[in-house]
Amino acid sequence: MTTGPSLRGVLDTSTVILLERLTDISSLPQEPVITVVTLAELSVGPLVATTSSEQATRQLRLQQVEADFDPLPFDAVAARAFGRVAASLHLAGLERIG
Repeated sequence: MTTGPSLRGVLDTSTVILLERLTDISSLPQEPVITVVTLAELSVGPLVATTSSEQATRQLRLQQVEADFDPLPFDAVAARAFGRVAASLHLAGLERIG
């Protein structure tokens, strides 16, 4: 039995950046949320853009995300959970750390 997307789910930074390009949103959670880590990562974008056009696009995206989402905090508990997941992926050879 296949199930649809979960009701609530965290979107990572890459997904947020690509949201405007998605044509099929059926795989996204019905209630997408982000963490403050995504806001932090998006805040870097306009500062490191190499053209004024790219800077403007990234700034608009950041402002839109700030307006659309109430980010979840990323506290010590979340950081430790992330560490366990990242280490598991690394040990399984699925992700390179560092």
